[in-house]
Amino acid sequence: MKWTRVWVLAALICAGLGLSSEASATTEIKIATLAPKNSAWGKFFVKLDKKIRQKTGDEVGLRVYYNGVQGDEGAMVSKLKTGQIDAAALTSVGLSRIYKNVMVLQLPGVLDTWKLLDKARKKMRKELEGGFEKEGFTVVGWGDLGRVRLMSKGFAVRKPSDLQGKKPVAWRDEPMAPVIYGMIGQVTPTPLGPTEVLPNLRSGAVNVLSAPPLAAEQLQWTPQLDHIGADSTVCAIGGTVIRTQTLEKMPEDTRKLVLKLQRRYGKRGAKKIRKLDDAAYTRLAKKMKVVKLTQAERAEWEKLLRKAVTKLGQGTFPKELVDRVVKISGKK
Repeated sequence: MKWTRVWVLAALICAGLGLSSEASATTEIKIATLAPKNSAWGKFFVKLDKKIRQKTGDEVGLRVYYNGVQGDEGAMVSKLKTGQIDAAALTSVGLSRIYKNVMVLQLPGVLDTWKLLDKARKKMRKELEGGFEKEGFTVVGWGDLGRVRLMSKGFAVRKPSDLQGKKPVAWRDEPMAPVIYGMIGQVTPTPLGPTEVLPNLRSGAVNVLSAPPLAAEQLQWTPQLDHIGADSTVCAIGGTVIRTQTLEKMPEDTRKLVLKLQRRYGKRGAKKIRKLDDAAYTRLAKKMKVVKLTQAERAEWEKLLRKAVTKLGQGTFPKELVDRVVKISGKK
């Protein structure tokens, strides 16, 4: 079961923005991402950059800083706010450092299918994007990472109590996991950033994590794990934001073209990523032991996650916003 953040690779997919270091442009937009340049998502960046340059006659170019060279997401957001970079492809956690309430789309056990996520994001898009606009940013694209699944080494996690005494990863700055682990009790998670996971898996410092299969493959975590959950309770998302001031400096026709192309390629990329993530799960299911929960085990998780969502609506997020998401999902 998954409750944690939508960590690193949302930065990869949600952007759809690309890099061309050879061509020069009148306007060069600097964008930061945690994504490796040669990852599956990097292809979307290159395609979009090429198209934007082509359509604008090199009036606008995009320079992408890959592999977290501008720092972790906290550093990226800080640089965005000070104008050191123009845009960033962020996970939901990174986005929440600009507008906290975006994380309601990641409530555990609520929007657990792509259909439900799409429904909620469509209904709440204006409100959510308005929250970023008030902070001086424009959401130029939403994106998806995959369906997050719990993976472990040496044991299966079937019910919450199976995590007691284990060493799970707690994604740094993600607000859901502390609530969940606190309710389970006797769990001491290790706060990590995505780049810190692999060495900790290799050393045995952690032995449980939650992530989309495709991302786990790309970051080479899966060879260190041998169990994977068949169930998923969160669809991982992210998004790309740009300083509104940067957009406003562009001629209106150029600005509209850049936004149109980004959103078009972003949608294509998101659809592709969903398929790639499903394929990654199929591959891992052949290599790892698949943990299929019984009805009773699933009910135990659902009970825990309902309580967690209620608690998250009592201070972490506005209750009315949490209630709206739950209502959209059709769950009680």
